[in-house]
Amino acid sequence: MTAGSDSSEARTITRLTTQENDASRTSVFLGGEFAFGVHQDLVLRHGLHKGSTLSLEEERALREEDAEMKAKAKAMRYVARRARTCAEVRRKLREKGHPPPAIDGAVARLKELGYLDDAEYAREYVRSRFRAKGYGPVRLKHELKERGVARLQIEDAMLELDHDELREAAREHARKRWPRLAGEDDPRRRRQKLTGYLRRRGFSYERIRNVVEECVQDT
Repeated sequence: MTAGSDSSEARTITRLTTQENDASRTSVFLGGEFAFGVHQDLVLRHGLHKGSTLSLEEERALREEDAEMKAKAKAMRYVARRARTCAEVRRKLREKGHPPPAIDGAVARLKELGYLDDAEYAREYVRSRFRAKGYGPVRLKHELKERGVARLQIEDAMLELDHDELREAAREHARKRWPRLAGEDDPRRRRQKLTGYLRRRGFSYERIRNVVEECVQDT
């Protein structure tokens, strides 16, 4: 991207100006007309200056590199608020209109820098949601799947759950809910309602059956 380009389609940079609404961006004029805007870092990185020439291929490469920088900046702001999955970042960038190649590049860069790690995200998600809500594995798996985490990473994250703690969490949910269902005259309906409640909190059928039986026996 220097003067003396041998491309017959190369155009000459006639002016470079800082954009009024964003001092970090530079307007590039080719042949006397505005062509495109790029981040000032790209101007320095590629040595752009008045009189240098750009081929069509070089223009396209600059635009793509700038698009990736924009996507990366947006993604960085997004993950700064709280941890995100790769799929969540991709969805956010698509919503903001970033092109697919820029999204791919931004996600790859954030993974390289350690800002995106779906495996670690899943493990921490399971630990925190279980501590805060006492949710079971079925619900936690569903929530991670909705966030775009891969199946094998989800299964690995489930290893964070201790069977004894899961059993106690299910019992705790049941102990709190069972008395509230005392107004149900039909014993079978009362059992069904408790079963449904525990299923929504993500426990397996076998664990629910055992906990419900304990509640019935203690009544």
